[in-house]
Amino acid sequence: MFSREIIFEDISDRINRVSLHVAKYPVGLQSRVQHVKLLLDEVSEDEFHMVGLYGTGGLGDVRENSTPRNLKDLQEKLLSKMVRLDIKLRSVSEGIAIIKQGLCREKILLILDDVDRLEQLEDLAEGLDWFGRGSGVIITTRDKHILTSHGIESMHAVEELHGEEALELLMWMAFKNDRVPSIYEDILTLAITYASGLPLALVIIGSNLFGNSIEEWKCTLDEYEKIFNKEIQKILRVSYDALEEKEQSIFLDMTCFFKGWKWADVKNILHDHYGHCVNYHLGKLAKKSFINITTIYPLGYIHDETLHNLIEHMGKEVVRQESRNDPGERSRLWCPDDMVQVLRENTGTSKIEMIYMNFPSMEFEIDWNGEAFKKTTKLKTLQ
Repeated sequence: MFSREIIFEDISDRINRVSLHVAKYPVGLQSRVQHVKLLLDEVSEDEFHMVGLYGTGGLGDVRENSTPRNLKDLQEKLLSKMVRLDIKLRSVSEGIAIIKQGLCREKILLILDDVDRLEQLEDLAEGLDWFGRGSGVIITTRDKHILTSHGIESMHAVEELHGEEALELLMWMAFKNDRVPSIYEDILTLAITYASGLPLALVIIGSNLFGNSIEEWKCTLDEYEKIFNKEIQKILRVSYDALEEKEQSIFLDMTCFFKGWKWADVKNILHDHYGHCVNYHLGKLAKKSFINITTIYPLGYIHDETLHNLIEHMGKEVVRQESRNDPGERSRLWCPDDMVQVLRENTGTSKIEMIYMNFPSMEFEIDWNGEAFKKTTKLKTLQ
């Protein structure tokens, strides 16, 4: 085992103090940094403090996360960044021992970004005795339950970017300055509405529309409504892919059919599909920032639920990608054009589980003979 003196000899002379790049245009960052500092200052300077930040993917660092997910690699990176110790660990257990031995008397600020498993915290920053007095650990995650399970009491939901802040970030990304011709005001408002407060979307939309005309802006935003932007989908889908199968299914039901419905109108359908534990699964979706449950009564009854607009788009895109060209091969149908195609061409299949007949009044006349439903043997709900 390495001695503390060998590992950390002359540590103050060897720490790498290179500043980290945060964002090209750090709009709205200062006020949020001050809030995190206030959370860290809730305890005295001599106490160790952990702060957890949670929210939907794309609220924080909008770059694709390239941090290694192997825990031993993460431990080696921690030791390398903190004390410039380049070491190949034999095991995670060895890494825990070296981190505790080497940093237990050092005052540090450790930021663990995009944590998605409880074991990452347990193997990188488990307890109060791992680091010196006055140390702070900031954890960002999409899953609030990870923070709760680790015993973190100081938590904060990351705020979305709206109003003037959203406009400023979009203008910097799309025009490279914060002053634009007034003729763009309406289209900027449309883009901000589509982004729904997600910095990730503002950055991607602004970058894609840089140098384009108003007509090109309109066409691009109209296309986004039909087919979700691939870059946004890739980042938001990370959390979806980590869900259990039943949670994925409930989330897609909520996304495609029940967004904004009163719980009283939804619960019987979901209970029939998933049993009496559906409240438990919805609670997990809420903790993972997929849905917002506005009211939970003392007995566990949910009053209402909502979804972020882009989370809704992501879920619908998951279903669309089940079969890009043949809606009859998808698990859920809610779009009038897709349903008309399936009914007219009799292309329903056993893959269809739910259909929401949301036809605008008198807009469609469908001449069909019922054959479209013969193959939908797994259809659970026709609404």
